[in-house]
Amino acid sequence: MTVAPASADRRRTTLLRVATATWLLLISAVVLIDHVALSDLAEQAETRAPGAQVAVLEGRLAELAEQVELVRRQPAAVTQARYDTEHQAVTQRLADIELALGERLVAGDLRPLQDRLAHLEARQALRPTSQAAPRPPAPERPRPKPAGPSFQLLGVELRADERFLSIRPHGASALSQVRLLRVGEEEDGWRLESIEEGHATFHQAGEHLRIAVPAHQGGSR
Repeated sequence: MTVAPASADRRRTTLLRVATATWLLLISAVVLIDHVALSDLAEQAETRAPGAQVAVLEGRLAELAEQVELVRRQPAAVTQARYDTEHQAVTQRLADIELALGERLVAGDLRPLQDRLAHLEARQALRPTSQAAPRPPAPERPRPKPAGPSFQLLGVELRADERFLSIRPHGASALSQVRLLRVGEEEDGWRLESIEEGHATFHQAGEHLRIAVPAHQGGSR
């Protein structure tokens, strides 16, 4: 009666061992595949990195060559002998850089090339450039003075110890057209600011204008 259960237990144990071994083999295979893939990616990154840096350096070299050519065409700011010496040095450095780019570069070779490029760009920046003379400031146009008012000043009237300015439109002669202005009042856009001895000050369009007042002064009413 005890033989059948023991046989079943042994079979179950064997199956568990086989399943465990199979699972371990699968995990090992996945880990191995991942390791190989990561190694390939690392090698590709190491291979592409210098190539990208070289492409950037080549672009900078092309720009620098254009700047040197532009400087060569401009009128020399130094003596011809000094210009020839510096131009020969720049040409030699460009030839050295182009020769270095023609060979296969590794990561360790990029540092000297970058140092030479930085030195060459610094020399290029130190070359004097002509500066445009500053333009003189444009003279300020004087503001046009406001035209005279559309009325004439007749004199000063004193009413209850307060002074008024009597005015009348130009060309008018009727007494009914005479108007009295006190300080602060306005006529046709002209505001009376003050009444002084022999003058009246008006404000119009941001400007102040003093106008002579006839000496006649009316009495109190």
